[in-house]
Amino acid sequence: MTISDLRVILVPALLYAIAGSYDSSAAELPYTKLSVAVDKLLSAQIEPQNPGCAIGIIHQGKYVHKAGYGMANLEYNIPITSSTVFRTGSLSKQFTAMSIALLAEKGVLDLDADVHKYLPDLIDYGYKVTVRQMIHHIAGMADYEHAIFKKSDGSDFRFGNQDFMSIEEFYKKVAKAGLKHEPETKYLYSNLSYFLLSMVVEKVSGVTLRKFAEAEIFNKLDMSATLFYDNVNEIVPQRADGYIKLKDDSYEILMTNLSWVGGGGIFTNLDDFIAWDRNFYQNKLGAGTADLINKVTTPHPVSNGYAYGLLVSKTGDEPFIGHNGGYVGFNTLYLRYHRLELSVVALCNSTDNNAVGLGQSVVNLYIAALKK
Repeated sequence: MTISDLRVILVPALLYAIAGSYDSSAAELPYTKLSVAVDKLLSAQIEPQNPGCAIGIIHQGKYVHKAGYGMANLEYNIPITSSTVFRTGSLSKQFTAMSIALLAEKGVLDLDADVHKYLPDLIDYGYKVTVRQMIHHIAGMADYEHAIFKKSDGSDFRFGNQDFMSIEEFYKKVAKAGLKHEPETKYLYSNLSYFLLSMVVEKVSGVTLRKFAEAEIFNKLDMSATLFYDNVNEIVPQRADGYIKLKDDSYEILMTNLSWVGGGGIFTNLDDFIAWDRNFYQNKLGAGTADLINKVTTPHPVSNGYAYGLLVSKTGDEPFIGHNGGYVGFNTLYLRYHRLELSVVALCNSTDNNAVGLGQSVVNLYIAALKK
C-alpha cells in the first residue's frame, strides 16, 4: 500500500507544464509491432490459465494497446478483458484527493483549516493539522501500524480477511490515533489520513465519498464501471477475484471483509480509466479549468514529490505523474508521461504478478519508440 517501489528521481511539477523538445503530435509509432512485443513480454510472464493482468497503453488520448492476460476468475475460467473490474488499492488516492480539490474549488472546504473544523471528534493532536497537509502526507499521521490497532489480546489487527471492523468502528479507532511527528516537518505516507479525508468529504458534502465521486467525477467522465467500493457484500458486475499464490504453485482467493475507502477502495477497468487519463489534458470536472489539474498535480515543497494522490517523479530523464496500489492480491499501476502524451495502466489480480514491473517494462518499449 506504499509507493516506495515507484519512486525514482523527483522533479518539479513545473516540468509538466513546459513543452519539451519532443513533439508527440508528429509521432508515427509502429503500433502493431509494439503490441506484438507487449504480447510476447506478457505471455512469457503470465500463464493463460492463471490470474493475470489487464494492460493498457494510451497515446494521444487513445488506447494503442489494450488487452487482458490470464484469468479474472479461476473457478469459472473467466478470462481478463478490458472490461474486467479490478480493485486498485492505493491508486484510489487520486480520486479521494480530487474530491477534496473539487470541494475546495466550490468554496465549501478550506484546505488550510484545522481538520477539527470538519471532524471535531478527532483527538487533540497538539498541533494544527490541516486538510492540505493530509493530502500531501505531511500531517505527521501514522499508518496501519499504529499502536491504536492492537487487539485486546495484544496482537495486531490484521487488515485483510482475518479480522473485522465496520467503517464506524474504524473511524472511532483512527479518531484516537496520535501523530507520529510534528506536521509539515517531513513526508510520511499515511493511509489513515486518506481515510479521514473520505470522512471530510462526507461531512462537507453531506453524502458519502462514494456518492460524491459518482456525481462529481465518474458520471461526468462517463466512467460507468468505476466506484468506491464501500460495501464488501455488494455485487460488482465483471469483477475479478484477487488471488495469492501458494508454495505449491496453486492459488487461493484473497479477499477482505473491510469496507472503508479513501486510502483505497476504487474498483475500475481499462475501458473506464482512459476517461480519467484524458481529463488531465482537457478537464471536464468542477469549473472545467486547467487550474484544477495544475492543483492536483503540484506537490507540496515538503512532500517529497507527492501531489494529490499522485507522485511526481521521472523514469530516467522522462517525467511522469502516477501512483501504484496493492491490496488483497490486487496490485496496480498508473503512469502518465505528459510530454510524450503517453500513459500506462496495469491492473493485476494476484500476488505473483507485479504491476509496477510489468507496466514499466511495457511503457519503456513505447518510450523508446517515441524517442526514435
